[in-house]
Amino acid sequence: MRYSLIIAEDENESRHGLMDYFPWNDLGFAVKGGFASGEDALSYLKEGGDADVLLTDIMMPGMNGMDLIEKARSIRPEMIPVVLTGYSDFSYARRCISLGVREYILKPAGYDELKDVFTRIRRELDSKGDSRKRLSPSECTEMMRKYISEHLDTASLKELSDKFSLNQYYISELFHNHTGIGFQEYTQNERMKEAQRLLSSTHLGISAISSKVGYTSPSSFTRSFREKFGMSPKEFRERQYGG
Repeated sequence: MRYSLIIAEDENESRHGLMDYFPWNDLGFAVKGGFASGEDALSYLKEGGDADVLLTDIMMPGMNGMDLIEKARSIRPEMIPVVLTGYSDFSYARRCISLGVREYILKPAGYDELKDVFTRIRRELDSKGDSRKRLSPSECTEMMRKYISEHLDTASLKELSDKFSLNQYYISELFHNHTGIGFQEYTQNERMKEAQRLLSSTHLGISAISSKVGYTSPSSFTRSFREKFGMSPKEFRERQYGG
């Protein structure tokens, strides 16, 4: 298995040298992208780009490396950040520690040092991989859709964020990219479909059905149902039974 790596480095020579001449494949990594700015790297992640590891410089025009790490980890909490920089200032190192930076490498870094660092990171990722299956964005979306269908009474962005250790913004992007609609609209549609099923196939009361599909009161459920279908739950049930 190869783990995904992205590189943020504003110096063209350094960036291309890292991307093109270091034997990442031999260490078990695949470079998914090289970015000349923190903004470009963050855009890649916001669009659902894959990254098990982020290797970044600190001082870059616009968004610096530490701000990039902070924002990137809000999108991919399990991503491992690594800093490669020419700055040895203790204040930088202290902030990096607070951001969960795994390694702080000073330039110029030799082949052996980079190899040792990424060998350690590969072992850490292998250890994580032994305990859980790594999922693609589409697989992750399908797993969350299944979770929603089984927990319509409580499903929310926060609940999914806590359950799957993903940022709420990233979950919203996943749903939009893989279902064509936003999370809230998707969840609302699923609640209404389940409400129709329960109204048609059970004798549960309106209050019980509203609770089962995640509404705090029968009146709010009835209002949403009417807005969606142009009739109340009671009228829908009567039509189903020929009343």
